[in-house]
Amino acid sequence: MKILHVIQAWSLSFGGTSTVIHGLTKAQSEGGLEVHVITTNLDTPSGELLDVPVNRPIETNGANVRFFPISNGALLYSGGIRSFLKHHCRDFDLIHVHGLYRFPMTYAAFQARKQRVPYVITPHGALDPYLYQRSTKGSVLLKRIYEWLFEMRSLHRASAIHYTAEEERQRAAFLNIQAPSFVVPNGLDWEMFRTLPPRGNFRKRLGLSKEPMLLFVGRIHFVKGLDILVDAFARVRKILPNAKLVIVGPDNDGYGREVQERVHRLDLQGEVIFTGALSGHELLQAYVDADVFVLTSYTENFGMTVVEAMACRTPVVISDQVNIYREVQSSGAGFVTQCDAGEVAAAIGKILTVSQEERLRMGESGRMFVEEQFTWPVVVQRLSEEYERVTQGAKSCA
Repeated sequence: MKILHVIQAWSLSFGGTSTVIHGLTKAQSEGGLEVHVITTNLDTPSGELLDVPVNRPIETNGANVRFFPISNGALLYSGGIRSFLKHHCRDFDLIHVHGLYRFPMTYAAFQARKQRVPYVITPHGALDPYLYQRSTKGSVLLKRIYEWLFEMRSLHRASAIHYTAEEERQRAAFLNIQAPSFVVPNGLDWEMFRTLPPRGNFRKRLGLSKEPMLLFVGRIHFVKGLDILVDAFARVRKILPNAKLVIVGPDNDGYGREVQERVHRLDLQGEVIFTGALSGHELLQAYVDADVFVLTSYTENFGMTVVEAMACRTPVVISDQVNIYREVQSSGAGFVTQCDAGEVAAAIGKILTVSQEERLRMGESGRMFVEEQFTWPVVVQRLSEEYERVTQGAKSCA
């Protein structure tokens, strides 16, 4: 099967969606699919460009990737993408559109409909009602106009909508999308987690020994609920005064200053450690050394860091606004709370005060669940089955 993925940017600077596509295309190629990608040549959200040839295929991650320049930064309009889709849509068995509200994805859906090529849309969280609540009235109005002109037609007439969690599908129900839908999660590269590093190295670098260690990994941004986490940590320290909180991730939009101010107001200086962004083996060491991983997001489309922590046998506490909270509950890998500091503190306290045997059981349950449900071969197999249903014209509501 010949697949075309359409994504706004290939660069990993764009975060989650781009990272997922890198893993997906590699796994699909290894699984025997012929994988193509078209995207812009953007390197960063601020507008810097990749130093890559444009409008010709470059083999990377097992896929043939074509980069195109843009002439409008806001909508990512690209004459090259327009021309390619107009003339080559029918070269593919299926077009997989990743994201909404930008020209490459909108036009891909339009041409797929026009040329009667099956297409699947993965919103990657773009349909979460929380995003409407947090936006200004002006931006919501523009979004609604764009939906009315283009996007709702693309969604209603799609061969299928692909959600990465059942909760994401439920949150989009208010739009009454007529297209069939299915749920297949994002995948994890199990080879990175198959052999975990020994415990202690990360703690040693931070000057920690056996203190209870809480870990957050992600962007330092309001949406991640770090205000809830810091308040919860202050409560945990009343019970476990030697506990430490480690915050791993880049500062987005200067929000780190607000988090630092909160830490100071609660007199937690020296108890909360900011490491900046980590990756690779160093990040694995952080996961392995943590006693509990915490993600108290106000909204989270998937929560890949939760899956990574589970793969490292680390018990987790997450909010019920993280879309894979149902999966965490069923796995037995930790606790799910509301976005409330008291609830979060209580859940953390439970994990830190249970027996070592019980913590090990939670960690092992999480790792087994990830291996069974979230590794790329499993995900690609499920996605390929949905592709087959779509290309055969069968409606799918997995």
